[in-house]
Amino acid sequence: MTAAQEGERPLLSVVIPTYNEEENVCRGALQEVIDYLSGREYASELIIVDDGSEDATTSLVEEAARRSPFLSLLRSEHGGKARAVTAGVLAARGEYVLFTDLDQSTPIRFVQDALRELQAASDVVIGSRFLKGAARLGEPLLRNVFGRGFSLLVRALLLPEIRDSQCGFKGFRREAAQEIFRGMLVFGAGEQKATGPMVTAFDVELLLLARKWGYRIKEIPVTWRHVATQRVSPVRDAYRMFKQVVKVWLNNLRGRYDQRRD
Repeated sequence: MTAAQEGERPLLSVVIPTYNEEENVCRGALQEVIDYLSGREYASELIIVDDGSEDATTSLVEEAARRSPFLSLLRSEHGGKARAVTAGVLAARGEYVLFTDLDQSTPIRFVQDALRELQAASDVVIGSRFLKGAARLGEPLLRNVFGRGFSLLVRALLLPEIRDSQCGFKGFRREAAQEIFRGMLVFGAGEQKATGPMVTAFDVELLLLARKWGYRIKEIPVTWRHVATQRVSPVRDAYRMFKQVVKVWLNNLRGRYDQRRD
């Protein structure tokens, strides 16, 4: 892999949001991503967007960046995952842009499958835990039940053809990513306030915009492994995400997503 030089456009930008990820960095998850990208033949960049971490995340990422010139750190005030991902995507220079989670619940190796689809014909590629060939490993029963229930709700209200809107592994052609992320209303810049770690339904709004604006969406099967964390509360998160999906649904009914924005 050749790191993208200043002014050179990398083929791929990988965006990872972080909020108090010291534990994941220390157990080697960030290095796993760095090692994978370092082994590719194409130029890439890795953008870590820190969402106001209160632990040692930023200092650990800065240390890693000194060893890996294709890694950069963006700092922002705490505003939640949607805002952090948006900041990273809009800053990305790659021809293709992918966001994923630092815990590597979906391993970075699935980048090769996403890139293949993006380079073929797709505008948006999303990891799916429900397709044939996918796997969900070590998932607690309650989270599985709520996850499948949420997926059914989203399919019934907004995205009938999407099996898994919530997998945190999604890739885009850069032009598509720029337009879609700028078009969010419920999760647009400054719209959401965050307190602590929050699981949200911003992926639903992204995919609805992509679908309504004619972008070609492809789901690919991925392996997903449950990583124990206190960030996720199935009942609390399901209630919050239900309210967010209803907001997106109402916006859609009112035609607020019909016009593409400049």
